[in-house]
Amino acid sequence: MGVSMSVEIEKGIVDFDSNIAAWLEQYKNALGQIKQLQEVADVARSHIEAALGDNQIGMYHNRPVVRWSFVESTRFDTKRARELLPQQVIEALEVKSTTRRFTIVNEDD
Repeated sequence: MGVSMSVEIEKGIVDFDSNIAAWLEQYKNALGQIKQLQEVADVARSHIEAALGDNQIGMYHNRPVVRWSFVESTRFDTKRARELLPQQVIEALEVKSTTRRFTIVNEDD
């Protein structure tokens, strides 16, 4: 698929050409396939986890093939910090960032 010939129709809005529309369809189809495969993977994983039970390592032909280990993590409780700390401390610690969120617009939207 070649060069894009999309046209900006007003500030912040672009009208896609057929080339980009084809990429959009490929993207949507790929997302559908990923969803289906994720469902298969989730079912397979649940069977494997059930077979492991409380054990951490699963073996096949005397070789480890799966590890299901406990991982401990420490997280910062922002809600609790807002309850305990003065607002000026919270503001001094906050870091704001801007990102772009990519979403597919449904025809119903």
